[in-house]
Amino acid sequence: MKEKIKNFVKSAEMKCAGVASVAAVTLTGFANAEGPSASTSSSTVITAFQTGFQSMANDALSMIAVIVPIALGVAGVVFLSRKAIGWFKSLAK
Repeated sequence: MKEKIKNFVKSAEMKCAGVASVAAVTLTGFANAEGPSASTSSSTVITAFQTGFQSMANDALSMIAVIVPIALGVAGVVFLSRKAIGWFKSLAK
């Protein structure tokens, strides 16, 4: 189980790295396409990346805040079900 989780995290990290690199190349391409008259300094691109990653982090945290109570409830039901089944099996012996 731990191997599956590690492999998933590694694959998710690689996907995020790939998306970030493609986004960086795309943004610099769009910035260059507008020409020198546009205000496309490196600080603008850095600010855009910071804003984007901060909004992604906020979205991820809000999703986690929604998912955790549901997951705890499901885990509690599964745990109690297994304990109850074990208790009934011990009574049957």
